[in-house]
Formats: sequence, structure tokens, C-alpha cells
Amino acid sequence: MDKELAQLEEWGVDLINNYEKELQRTDPKSSMHKRIKRFSGELVANPEAYGELLELGRSQGMTGPELVNAIRRIEQGLLDEAGKGKAPSRKQMLSDVIHHFYAQRTGGDTLRRLGQADRQQARAALRDEFGRWGNVPENLRSLFRAGHLNNDVLKGIEAEALAEIGVTSPGQLAIPKAHTTKGKAVTGDIVGATTAQEAIEGMRPQFQIQGKETQAAIDVTQPLMEDLDKLAGSTYTTDMSDAELEVRRKVLAAKPEEVKAAIKTRLAPYIVGDRGTLKLFGGVPFGEQIVETVTKNPAGAAVGALTAVDTESVKLAREGKYGEAAVQAGTGAAVGAVVEQALKRVAPTAMRIMPQAGKLVLGSVAAPLAAGAAGFQALDVITTAATGKTLQETGQAAEQTKEELRQQGMSEAQLRRRFRTRR
Repeated sequence: MDKELAQLEEWGVDLINNYEKELQRTDPKSSMHKRIKRFSGELVANPEAYGELLELGRSQGMTGPELVNAIRRIEQGLLDEAGKGKAPSRKQMLSDVIHHFYAQRTGGDTLRRLGQADRQQARAALRDEFGRWGNVPENLRSLFRAGHLNNDVLKGIEAEALAEIGVTSPGQLAIPKAHTTKGKAVTGDIVGATTAQEAIEGMRPQFQIQGKETQAAIDVTQPLMEDLDKLAGSTYTTDMSDAELEVRRKVLAAKPEEVKAAIKTRLAPYIVGDRGTLKLFGGVPFGEQIVETVTKNPAGAAVGALTAVDTESVKLAREGKYGEAAVQAGTGAAVGAVVEQALKRVAPTAMRIMPQAGKLVLGSVAAPLAAGAAGFQALDVITTAATGKTLQETGQAAEQTKEELRQQGMSEAQLRRRFRTRR
């Protein structure tokens, strides 16, 4: 940071701090206190974006509330919560929400309370580790509301599409939410931090949890984003220009039925039932028992799903009958995972084909599933939640284990027996 910008930042921070002190004395319950915290957080996270504003403000005698409100107006245009779709809106689709990968308020008022030199040092170190935060393109993600916040309000075409499959709130979808950990765990002051190093050490865990949760939401909804990329004829990135985003929004707005179909296909597998279980097997007898059994034996579920996927599910997916494909894959999962309850009468013979798992996932079967085989996606979620491994990783691990046992001298017959009995 050059000396002039550092002086401007320090002037702006002092102006806001003095305004806060005066407001605390005259109106401690004012709603402006919340704005002060939010937009002073933006200033110390991203002072480069406000150099011209700060220079103008200092020369014209701008007041504390005027500076806070000026930063607020700039943010309102970027977040476009009203859904106007006008520059500088960062939305790739008007029903989205613009999510900060790392909150402006990370660390609370910690950086604002440091001296200028310590603030610069801490900010530089945290940027080196996590990247820039604040209202900069690389930190602003156009996110489906289904992956944003459990009690978020669904809007626009996303709301329309989800309503058609009985979903009226993001909380009805078992999708990781970018805003899962909230409050002081991510935006609390680092108590006692008076140096750059103390601020860095205190804020690091706050960045880490936000990054992990936001990336999880992005990863799960990425197949839907890729479907929209195909419809829009462009690949969404955080650094798209205003003109590129405007074109993308217009193209998608002209294809409402295709967009809704993509949303329903990709998000339907994550619908949660009344008992908190995924409604993957609608219309299948013992559906909820199947879900419970799958979660107890995810490896068997992976195998069962892949056995079904290798046959009828692929055919159904290729024909665009994704709902039927999900049921078929679900039935296969039940066969592979059966260990008790009403499904005990089905022998778990699918365990014998465990070696096929890696090959099937990585082979030609993956292509039609990528087009929307909801059953496979749903089972992938269950397996990952229960074991920390995806279906692909489950199959690859099995193949690796087999190869290690071969090297130890185990025969093919012994291998088949081992994988059949799991002993």
C-alpha cells in the first residue's frame, strides 16, 4: 500500500471511529451502529476500492455518516438484492444471492482497532493466505439461495422451480449452506488483539470455517451452475465483466423452462422429508427404512447404486427420465445396503461386484449420469456424509485395497471371498 492511500485509510477509520463514539453517547440504540460495523469492516478489508472516495471526502469535509452511507450505496449496487440486474450487479441469475466468500466483518472490529501499520501488516498476511475479501469480484459469489442460508427467502425462477417439487425454503434441502456457522465464531472481535500477529492468529480460524462452508455449498451446486453455463453459452466466473453478466442474465431469462428443469433435476435429490431423511426414494416401499439402511452401510449403498446404474438407470437417464432413474438407482442402493428391517429378505449379493465401483464411476457410465441421474448424485451425498468419501473415492479405495492384497499373495478366489463377506 502506498503512503498516500495509507494516510487516506487512516483518516477514514478515524472519522468513523469518532462518529461511532459520538453516536454511542447520543443514541446508543441507533440502527446506524450496525451499519458502522459492517461498512467500516468493508473499508479496512478493501481500502484500495475507496481511494478516490476517501480523497474526495477528505477534501470536501465529509462526515462520518456520509462516508458510511457512501460505502453502503456502492455495496448495494454490487449485491443487487432488489434484483434489478443493472451494472454493477454481480448476479449471474437474478434469483441468486451475492455471497461474500469471506465476510467483511471477519474479525469484527479487530482490524479497525489496530494502528495503521499493524492493520496493514495483518491484512497483507491474511490476503496472502486466503485472498482478498470485501466487495471485490474474487470474493463475491453469485450463489443459489438453496445453498446460502437455511431460512433464506427463495426468489424468482429458483423459487418457482422449487415450488413445483414442493420446496418453499432452503431448509428443506440437504445442501450444505454457505452460512452455517454464524455470529462470533466468524465475525467476533479477537479480544485482546493489539498487534498484527495477534489479529492474524485470531482471525485465521474464522477465515478457515467460512472458506470450508462456502466451498461445500459451491461444490454441491456446481452441477447446476454447469447446466446453466450450457444454457447461457458462457462459463460463470467471479471476474466476469458487467457486460458479460448482463448478457448471461438475459439469455437465461429467455429460457425459463429449461432453467427450471435444470434446477429441479439437480436439487430434487436433496429434498428432506418430515423425519429429516432425504426423499430419494419417493414411491418406493420402505423408502425411509432404505435411507436409514443406506446411511448405516454406505459402502454397500455405493455398490448397489452402481449395479443399478450399470443397467436400467443409464437407459432411463439417457431417455431423460431422471425421476425414474433416481428410483432405479435407489432400489440398487437398497439391495447393496440391506442389513436389517423389512429388507432383510434381500441378500446383499451386490457386495461381490465391489471391484467394479471405480471402473464404473470413471468410465462411460459417468457421461449420462452427468446429464442428470439424480439417484447417483443423491447417493454420492449420503456416502460422503457417512464416510467422508464420495462414491468415486469408495470405489477407488476398494480397487487399491484389492491390488495391495494381490501383492501380498492373495488369490483371486480369496479376494472374491473377502469382498463378499467383508472379512
